[in-house]
This record gives sequence, structure tokens and C-alpha cells, in this order.
Amino acid sequence: MRLSTVIGGIAAAGLTTLVAGQALAQQALEIIGQPVPHGMGFQPSATELKHDIVWLDTMINWIIGAIVIFVTGLLIYTIVRFNRRANPTPARFTHNTPLEVAWTIVPIVILVFIGAFSLPVLFKQMEIPVGEVTIKATGNQWYWSYEYVDEGISFDSYMIGSPATGGANMLTPEVEAQLEAAGYGREQFLLATDTAVVVPVGRSSWCRSPRRT
Repeated sequence: MRLSTVIGGIAAAGLTTLVAGQALAQQALEIIGQPVPHGMGFQPSATELKHDIVWLDTMINWIIGAIVIFVTGLLIYTIVRFNRRANPTPARFTHNTPLEVAWTIVPIVILVFIGAFSLPVLFKQMEIPVGEVTIKATGNQWYWSYEYVDEGISFDSYMIGSPATGGANMLTPEVEAQLEAAGYGREQFLLATDTAVVVPVGRSSWCRSPRRT
């Protein structure tokens, strides 16, 4: 997605001018969320809700990692300490009340802790803001169709370098020229499209009816 403060006030009539002059606009827009070599994690957060979701995911992953390490350590300890060679005469008791209480209470505490942070985020997801711009997206093979519903603007978006734009999915000098003309570089090959979807910065946008045909 390409965003910039220069499109911060295009909620209505400005969209027509912006989409009509797409080639000029794309050169001035910032590229956000492009994959990087050896990168991990989510795309950059653009809203408070996305920031909360990423934080929650990271926190739960740390808890899961700690549990995996703890259980793996217990398994290794049990294998080494209680194998037939190290423990030829095993104990014959069948119950350990403190241990059973512990392995019942500890998971409950962990689940309550996770729920205390996840439920507020879940409730926040149910609060869908009213979008100032409504975009209808349709996934085709192999391109996307977009429609700014309230403004009556629609267009198809093709990947630069694909057969639909005169390429062969190869980075040729001709494709490089197309990328440069649209405001992209070599690193955006197989990512850039000939027509970008533009949304206003700092405003709520709503995408509806996503489907593939």
C-alpha cells in the first residue's frame, strides 16, 4: 500500500483528480509495507487496533515459547533422570497431590492472564468505524479490480512486468522503464502495479465485498 500526507484530504471530489492523475501521484507517494530480506513479523501498523493485535500476538508467542522450553526441559530431565540405567528401581507411588494441584492451577492462571488482554482487543475489533471512503475490491486472475463506491470511480490494477502490461514476469529493461515511470524501483518488481489504490491518511477507509473470480 502506498500512502502519503499529500492525500490526506481526498475524501470526496479529490479522489477523482487523484485517480485520473495516477502516474503523477504514485511518484510522490511513500511505499509502506514492502517485504525486506530476512524480514519477520507483520506489516507496519496503521491503526491502534493493529498495534494492539501485534502486541497481543507477540506477548502470546513469548508465553508459548516459555511453555515449550519448560516442557522440553522436563522431558529431557525425565529421560536422563528416570531411564532404566539411571533409575533401575522406580518408585511405585501413583499420586502427588501438590503437583497435581500445581499443574491444574498454573494453566488456569495462564489462560486467565491471556484472556484479560485478548478480550479487550476482541471487543475493540467489533467496533467497526464508519468509513469516509468505501472501496470495493474484486480479485481476478491475475489482477485486481477496485471501485470507489461513493465516487463512482473504478479501475483495474495489473502487476507491472506481467503479460497484461507487456512483460513476461521477468525484469527486463522495458519493465524497469515501466517501474521507473510509475515511481517504483527494481526492488518493487513483482510487487508494483500500474495503478495504485489510494486511501486518505489519518482517515477511516472501508473495503467491502472482497472476492476472487
